[in-house]
Amino acid sequence: MCITSRVLQTLAPSNFSSTVMQHYLMLAASFQRSLKLTAPLIRSFSTRSVLLNGVPNARPSPKDHAVKDPKVLAKRAQAKKAKQKQSPSLHPLYMEVPTAMRYMRAAEVGQPAKKTTVSIQLTVLPEKGSTPLQGKIFFPKAIKDNKAIVFTSDEDVRAKLFALDERILVGGSDLVEQIQSGAVDVSKFNQSYATPEMVAFLRPIARVLGPKGLMPTAKRGTVSEDIVSLIEENFGAFNFKQKGNLLSIPVARCDFSDEEVIRNIQAASEAVYACQPPGTKKPNLIGQCCLSSTLGPAVVIDFKN
Repeated sequence: MCITSRVLQTLAPSNFSSTVMQHYLMLAASFQRSLKLTAPLIRSFSTRSVLLNGVPNARPSPKDHAVKDPKVLAKRAQAKKAKQKQSPSLHPLYMEVPTAMRYMRAAEVGQPAKKTTVSIQLTVLPEKGSTPLQGKIFFPKAIKDNKAIVFTSDEDVRAKLFALDERILVGGSDLVEQIQSGAVDVSKFNQSYATPEMVAFLRPIARVLGPKGLMPTAKRGTVSEDIVSLIEENFGAFNFKQKGNLLSIPVARCDFSDEEVIRNIQAASEAVYACQPPGTKKPNLIGQCCLSSTLGPAVVIDFKN
């Protein structure tokens, strides 16, 4: 006799007849069988991380279902490359640049001109062992006005820089004192250069220039003996660098004319394709190019031609 039956028999009144007691015990036996049947079901719906029998109950990870077959992965990579090599005119979102700019300007209505940046996003498929795309672009129409501070004690260099561009502020120890006293607002400048003999004199204003990224250092390439050539190469240039599989470059603003936007895109195209020489063994595949604005949609354009 099972334990449950014994307990029920003990608790049952003494005046029960044998027939009633028999039904009573049958009910107890069926109740115990139901417990045995439902116990595994209750365990199977447990929310614990480990079941009672020690088997993990964790959900399967998506990585468990990831394709690991090299042949399948190679086919997918080839299909992706073939898609990126297609002519942009075959894409359903392809537009000519003047048509695309109409949508960009419509999306940026009411926004300040300086905040309506038009950018291109390039899809880059790097080969194994290839170097990321990086270089400089000299736009025919500058997106923002560059202003530079140059620290030098050479009078001849000062005269050359004064004649080079009026947006370049040149000075020596006197300029350091003006910045330290607050007479010169460095927040209006976005570039800074110095000759080696002036680096030691910049320590008093390091806390002023440093947070704004204007502290000249040899590591950043903003300290040089030939400061004039350095400024001619970098002043007005935009530095770009590939990040992952994307290359984003601001090329215009919505208040630019269509011709100015096209010329800037052509300059960006020449710089991007020139940054990897023709004889490169493992060149990066430059694929689809999208043109978009700050609030506008993204459309596909022909970046190469």
